[in-house]
Amino acid sequence: MLLWIAALGLVLSGCAGRRPPALQTRYHSPEAALRALAASAPADQAFTATARIEINHQGERYPLKIAVMMKRPTFLRVESIPLLGPPDFFLSVAKDELRVYLPGKNAFYTGRAVSQNISRFFPIFMPAAEMISLLMGIAPDKREESPALRGEQEERYYRVDGYAANRRTRSLWIDPSGNRLVRIRTFAEGGNVVYEAAFAEHALVGEGFMPQRLTITGDGMAALSLRYTDLQPIAADSESFPLPLPEGIIPILLDP
Repeated sequence: MLLWIAALGLVLSGCAGRRPPALQTRYHSPEAALRALAASAPADQAFTATARIEINHQGERYPLKIAVMMKRPTFLRVESIPLLGPPDFFLSVAKDELRVYLPGKNAFYTGRAVSQNISRFFPIFMPAAEMISLLMGIAPDKREESPALRGEQEERYYRVDGYAANRRTRSLWIDPSGNRLVRIRTFAEGGNVVYEAAFAEHALVGEGFMPQRLTITGDGMAALSLRYTDLQPIAADSESFPLPLPEGIIPILLDP
């Protein structure tokens, strides 16, 4: 088990500084909804958790347990927790670099943290920054793709639609009673859904709210269900994330 797992109980001393935003029942504009959502999101710090994951792909179910450390925009560390024996899978994303270590194969992979490389080891096909935001229950930053916003009340939730070149690029469903993101849906050309992410059981973690359960489904992607336990904010800098190269192993390059 990596040393950073021992930091699960290390909580930043200033985590009580920011108060959750006041509850409301509706928003007067999509911009107001996004501001309220940002105010309730986790602070810019690192978090650790234990996660139980279930992957459903082509009718097969793959359950696993992992320890995870994450920080926006592009920092991630994952370590498997098998029922017996030592961890058999390690993955890290640090800015633009992906590293994966498979002890059973004595193989260490390194390459750019792009969708094609990440999806070879983790069942999500999307850029690292987008994946990490979703794992934290935060809407990825898509302002450059969605310059126009529209909002409307949809039953108990407020939906914010982003548009670019007169086509909808994504929709966010926000619960106004707690300013929490409950669903994201992204769209491709022609209106086809690229993926949908749903978030539930939000809890106050440090200075903001994070979901303890999430699911991600998408066209051509495995369905991923994840449940966190022991979510904690920790003090971790960028150097805490990259996997160290084991002695005597020559890295396998993922990029040509």
